[in-house]
Amino acid sequence: MKSIIAILMSIFLLLGVNSNAQQTQLLDSAAQYYSNNSFEKAILTYEDVLDSGFESAELYYNLGNAYYKSNKIPYAILNYERAKQLSSSDDDIEFNLRLANTHIVDKIETLPEFFLSSWWDKLVQFLSSNHWAIISIGSFLIGLSGLLIFFLSRIAFARKVSFWLGVVLLITSVFTFNFSRKQYWLANNEPAAIIITPSIVVKSSPSEGGTELFLIHEGLKVTVTDKLGEWSEIRLSDGNEGWIKDIDLVII
Repeated sequence: MKSIIAILMSIFLLLGVNSNAQQTQLLDSAAQYYSNNSFEKAILTYEDVLDSGFESAELYYNLGNAYYKSNKIPYAILNYERAKQLSSSDDDIEFNLRLANTHIVDKIETLPEFFLSSWWDKLVQFLSSNHWAIISIGSFLIGLSGLLIFFLSRIAFARKVSFWLGVVLLITSVFTFNFSRKQYWLANNEPAAIIITPSIVVKSSPSEGGTELFLIHEGLKVTVTDKLGEWSEIRLSDGNEGWIKDIDLVII
């Protein structure tokens, strides 16, 4: 029995090593294609890496650069946005995203928000759902440890410090848990998307016979608020809403 387990573990380890080696080789090839200005080949190779199950902010960033160099702006924006989700504080990603957005035809004014609400939303979106969840769990465990020290220690100073540290960290855990939950809810119920069709007439209802509301163009970032069959209801940053077909957008 032990020998069988050992064999299986060796097989899984070997498969993992081979997979990592293949991904590294593909990444090196993609970087070489990019350096040689073979951007289409770089795109295909980076996409192969993604298809293998590996993803990272750097990978999406490099893929976005390759799309940008190929003048495929909607897909450049899409991958910069995906990179930003994994590394929201990266200045290079933010700069290239802003640069790509200058090519967008539609200049949508964002609805004004109360500054506290805007600040709160930015705080929630500063990290991904998984990162907030990790912080929440870590704060909870350390907070419990602090309270445990408070109950067990006989040193007055240690009891005082551990009590307030435990309380602060438990409160932090509650807030970051809610941040994680909100991020998860937004990603699954109102995901952001990028328009990839050159121009689309947004309809008032999910049908070809719907009233034509307004025109939007490729590269625009929208929020998907509902789905019905092959149609998606979208909301623009200025509050306008309407329906377009699923093939006209890609979820970030």
